Amino acid sequence: MNIANKEKETINLPKASVGRLWDAMRFFETAQDEIEDFLISRNKTVITKIKKSREEHLSGKAKDFQNLLKKYV
Repeated sequence: MNIANKEKETINLPKASVGRLWDAMRFFETAQDEIEDFLISRNKTVITKIKKSREEHLSGKAKDFQNLLKKYV
């Protein structure tokens, strides 16, 4: 295949096949998100930080976002 001709080449796929591929991609994306959520929910360090942040927020100790950006980014 000549690189110069690469842009001119096209392939035709059946619409149903593309639809199934699209559905599979969405399924795997959802599965990946759910696995990530599960793993995060089992991480005691993350859960502790989330609980501490929630307590600070509820008690009015929320920190200025710009200061957090400077500190952590």
